[in-house]
Amino acid sequence: MSFGNDSIKSSVNFFRGKRHSSWIIMASVICIMQAGCAMLAPRSSEEAVRERALDYWEAVIAGKWEKAYGYATPGFRASVDLFGFRSRVAGQVKLKSAQVVSVSCKDTICEATMRIGLVPLQKGYPETTTDLTERWVQEDGDWWRFERY
Repeated sequence: MSFGNDSIKSSVNFFRGKRHSSWIIMASVICIMQAGCAMLAPRSSEEAVRERALDYWEAVIAGKWEKAYGYATPGFRASVDLFGFRSRVAGQVKLKSAQVVSVSCKDTICEATMRIGLVPLQKGYPETTTDLTERWVQEDGDWWRFERY
């Protein structure tokens, strides 16, 4: 009867499979740890402002006024309500696109140059783009779009 040989072969294959799967598990854990550590790496000021500036303009383009208002400095929001903010930002053009051209930072102040695609609401004017530079300030560990009162 070959019961003994089959049993031994089956045990060897079982342990080989366990050893193989433990390597897969260990490799997976290492990959997850590396990805987690990469996410913990601090972003540069330029990266943070680039992301927030684009988020701000995407909110404005989409008409998400509360979200866009949330990027203004806490001091501005304490002085100007959402309605006042919206009336300042909503203008005589339809905004179509936003792109970050450049960001440069020094200490707690950054200048972000944005390329804004727009369509004038008055007939006869062509669709165009314009570059504008806006100031972002760091306060309480986060970056805020500086609005003049």
